[in-house]
Formats: sequence, C-alpha cells, structure tokens
Amino acid sequence: MMKAGTGKQNRYAALPARELETVQVSYLIESFELAPRSHLAEAVVTMTNQALAAYEAETETKRLLPGELFLELDGEEVSVPLMTAYWGQKLADGFRTAAARRHLEFEQLTVCQAAQPNFDLENLWHLTDQKELVSRRGGKEYLPEKPLDANSLSVMARTLETVSLPEALLKPVAEKLNSDYGVKPALAKAMVEKTAQVRWWCSPRLKELKPGQTVWLAYSAQLRRRGAKRLFVPVVLTLLSLDEQNLKFSNRGDYKALKIAQIERITAETWQQGGALTMLDLELLLNLNGAALREFLNVYQENFGVLLPTAGTVLDMGRTLTHKKIVVEMSLEGLSTQQIAHKIFHTPEAVDQYLRLFDRVLVLYHYGLPINLIRQVTGHSLALIKEHLALVDKHFPTKQELVDYLSNRGVKLENAQ
Repeated sequence: MMKAGTGKQNRYAALPARELETVQVSYLIESFELAPRSHLAEAVVTMTNQALAAYEAETETKRLLPGELFLELDGEEVSVPLMTAYWGQKLADGFRTAAARRHLEFEQLTVCQAAQPNFDLENLWHLTDQKELVSRRGGKEYLPEKPLDANSLSVMARTLETVSLPEALLKPVAEKLNSDYGVKPALAKAMVEKTAQVRWWCSPRLKELKPGQTVWLAYSAQLRRRGAKRLFVPVVLTLLSLDEQNLKFSNRGDYKALKIAQIERITAETWQQGGALTMLDLELLLNLNGAALREFLNVYQENFGVLLPTAGTVLDMGRTLTHKKIVVEMSLEGLSTQQIAHKIFHTPEAVDQYLRLFDRVLVLYHYGLPINLIRQVTGHSLALIKEHLALVDKHFPTKQELVDYLSNRGVKLENAQ
C-alpha cells in the first residue's frame, strides 16, 4: 500500500467525517439526543439509505451526491466523482495524494466515456485539471479588473424540507428498527424521515442543477454553543460556468485567470449558503496544491483588499489568524465597520467584536501586563496577541498616540498621561 510519510499529521484525517452517511448520523444524534457513537443512528442511516436508493431507482429519480460534478455530454446527464467516500477514507488512512488523484482521474474518465466514447484525457482536463493543458509561460496580467460582486450571484441556500415517505418504504424500515432495536413505532418513523430529509437535502435532483455545478459538504457557518461539534451543510457550487467549460488556454495567465474566477465564486457561493470551505476543500475542488492556492488568495487580497471567505478567515479554523489583523489595519486606515464587513465577508457585529478585542489588548498593554498574562485575561491565543502587539508597535510609536486612539474609541484610561 502506498502511504504518506509517518511523523506528520494527516491533513486528510477529517475527510470521512463529511461523508453523507456520517453527516446523516450527526444530524440524527443531534436531533434525537443520542450517544456520540450511536449504533442505532448508524443502523437507521444504513437501512433508510438502502430503501431510498431502491425507491429512487424505481421512480427514476436522479440525484447528485456530495462530491460529484454534474455534466451534460452529448445530451446525457453525467455525475463525475471529484471525491468519493472510498478515496476520502484512503487518504485519511495515509494513501498518497498523487496516487489517489490518478485513481480518481481514471474513474472520472470511465464515467465520461460511458456517455461519450471518444471522450479523452484532454477533454477531462478541460473540466478538472486545466494546468495539464498549459505549456507556455506568460500572461502575467490575470486578475480581473474588479473583485466579484457577491450580490450578483444567484445563490439560494438549500433547506431541510419536510418529507413524506411512501408507506411501502417507511413501514419495513420502521418495523425492523422496532424488532431489532426496540424503537417505538412513532420514534422509528421520525428517525427514518429525518434521515431521508438530510439525504435529500444533501443530494439535489439533477433537474435542480446546471451543468458545471457540484454539491459539497462544507462546514456550517452557524454559531454553535461552546464545545459543540460544527456540523456540515450542503452547498451547490458553480465549479465551471458554461463559458469556462469551453475555454482555450494559450498560456499560464489564462489558467490563473480561471482559477481566480473559480476561487472567488465558490468561496462566495459557499458563504451565501451558510457554509465555509477549508483550504483542503479548495485544493480538492480545484486540483490545486496548497502553495498555489495560498498564492492566489494572497495576490487577490493584496490587489483588491478583499479577504475571500474560507473556514480559516470566517470560522477561525486552521492556522489563519490574519483576518483579525486585517480588520484592525482597515479600521486604522479609516474604513467604517460596514466597509470592513463587506470586504472580508463578515457581519458588522463580528468586525466590532474584533475591534473590541484589540481595544482590550491595548488597555492591558498600556498598564504593563506581560504578554502571557494578556493571553490569559483575554482568553485568546498567544499568536493572536503577538499579532495585535505588532500592530501596536507599528501604529502607536508613542504612548500618547495609543491613549488618543483609545479615547476616540470611547475607552477612558485612568491616570493616562
């Protein structure tokens, strides 16, 4: 077996947690207050999904599963796997990324050739891995003239709709839950319906989608009680517009322009649907390595002053702390709370919260508290406190300038000189 090197944290370890069945189990556990590792919830999901698959086959209902890309080839609807439960688990187990990508590429090609026999690797790369089509350097000017207006996107978050299951589907599952697990009929019915509700929420019918769109399970941006696990929500992403599916790449600039367009669009679409993509999500969706992705995000932010919404910048997940620093920098440059919120895809309330934290750090620094004590008092990480103190050194060379800033913020210091 080809495995990644030992001694490093496997960044793919969380992939199995976002598989459809695992997400269904998570929502059952939360809705019915079940044990964290509930065998009952797992059994409900397995039995319900089997019944639903048979029902959908019988009614010829076509759905797009999370991790699939919807395409039309010669008039035939095709679901192309960008990531599957099998390969997500393999990566979590340490299987090499490059090898997994090659296997997935073969599966993608096989699916497409079943609909269009003359479909080849170059056709596939146009859709999934455009860097393979670029041989010439050049095209240094690849950024758009202006950043994407997120309000121009026609995006609507998917909702958990009430489901009504046929008795022929519901009754056998409910009866088995009763006989095997002692679940009362009313509760069994409710659990089966909840499982179906989450499955259909996460797997839209093909007729609801446009070619070039994918469904992805992203981290929910909804605030949770402290200590609660963050749930996943399905988001429909326009990975490729119709025009982008037929692009010609004359140099690397054309390729980079496409990647920038994809990054700004799918991060905004995800945020508008109540979720946030991690850096790993973006790498998997766009076939990018981490270094290239960070370069695209940094160049975009430096050029437009816009911090695109990712899990690291809007959910405080991962190692990204710079959005708090950027908020303070923008405020010190004179931008209003509303202007900052628009530029970083945050609520005005979140921006004010970041600025109040900076005020607290300034006050504690003014009164001479050591950095470790500032960390303890504020409850924030040492890295973030150091970021804020670096801003103090940069923007307030004298103590009086610091006092004046706090005074303008409405903070009155005792014995301030």
